[in-house]
Amino acid sequence: MTLFSALGIAGTGVDAMQTWIDAAGGNVANANDAVATNQPAYAEQTAVFTPVTAAIPGDPGQGVQVSIAEGSTAGVIAYEPNNPIADNQGDVKLPNVSLSDQLVGLIQAQGGYQADTNVMSRAVAAYQSGLTIGS
Repeated sequence: MTLFSALGIAGTGVDAMQTWIDAAGGNVANANDAVATNQPAYAEQTAVFTPVTAAIPGDPGQGVQVSIAEGSTAGVIAYEPNNPIADNQGDVKLPNVSLSDQLVGLIQAQGGYQADTNVMSRAVAAYQSGLTIGS
């Protein structure tokens, strides 16, 4: 791995962490969205990370790719008789989203984001130092 590749690899990490933060934020925002029991509930979004392998076997990887996987829309039946969309039994369907899991994920993604931006800052400083050596 060269010094120049560190910036690109850390950049893929920043993008991946931002995608995770966005997905978790959307999950938190929609965690209490009730729907009628005959409707699909909000599907939790999960960031899925895949390493980008090197073109030459034995070389270090080239970062990470991220995609979003959607969870089940089955939801959880909750008794909310005062909800205007409740059925005859007073039930509504809520997303199967754990707020505590989402908040822990946000903390982990924030840590990863900070680590990646720190790598990027140090790589830029190293590049700038290298440029001043020849002058």
